[in-house]
Amino acid sequence: MKLDIDAIRQQYAELSDEALLEIEPRDLVDAARRCYEEEVAQRQLKSVPVKSAPVEHAADPLDEEDLNLVVDYNNPQDAEASRDLLRKAGIRAYLPDDFPEERKQSLDWVFRGVPLLVPASMLDAAREIIDEQDEGDRKAFRANETSYIRHGLGAARAYLYGGLDLLEFVLEVFGGLELERHEFSAKAFHVEVMIGDSVIALEASDPPPAAATPGSVYVYVADVDDAYARALKSGATSVAKPADKPYDERTAGVKDGFGNTWWMATYTGV
Repeated sequence: MKLDIDAIRQQYAELSDEALLEIEPRDLVDAARRCYEEEVAQRQLKSVPVKSAPVEHAADPLDEEDLNLVVDYNNPQDAEASRDLLRKAGIRAYLPDDFPEERKQSLDWVFRGVPLLVPASMLDAAREIIDEQDEGDRKAFRANETSYIRHGLGAARAYLYGGLDLLEFVLEVFGGLELERHEFSAKAFHVEVMIGDSVIALEASDPPPAAATPGSVYVYVADVDDAYARALKSGATSVAKPADKPYDERTAGVKDGFGNTWWMATYTGV
């Protein structure tokens, strides 16, 4: 007796979208075989052995189509969760452990972390799904875990002193966004500034408090050379010219008018 393919199609057609996507395609053959064996055992039947056809090994996914990197994760658990998410969405996603040992070693050598790979034709769809997941995680984190933090982010933030020109320097050089300002007088204020995904606190006054001391901050920027040039144009003095470092960063350093040191860097790794 042959399997009724139409009946199987009908079974899948009756599933909800959510239920259908929860099925792991790789498990379908094993699941069908287990159901068959359970039914045979329940009826106490003795199945007639048949000559098995030669097993065709699945093609190495690396040979099917060029694979592209979606994300290079630092955490294996995060990588596995994202791979499973993409597979539920019908996207062929792979981690190094999904490949033969030789291929796995070559991937470990190329990437620093745990790369999540998909066929080139599915790259855009995969990135859209991962981006939506990341944004959802960020919103959930900010809503549930950071209510006690001013502005919802930046649990650890630099606190810098300077003259009245300090805020203008930060906004001009680093593209900062002023979030909040408290004026103590016409020549003294406290301001919270967002740079990228971080927040710093500035205490600016003329003159700065007697107890104020210069600080040091490390800031990632899109273009070190451009930020360095803007800093010098804004009146800073050079501490270190832009240079490529052996730890995959291009860095530079300047001092503002008060003496705060601003180290700026661009990550140049994979």
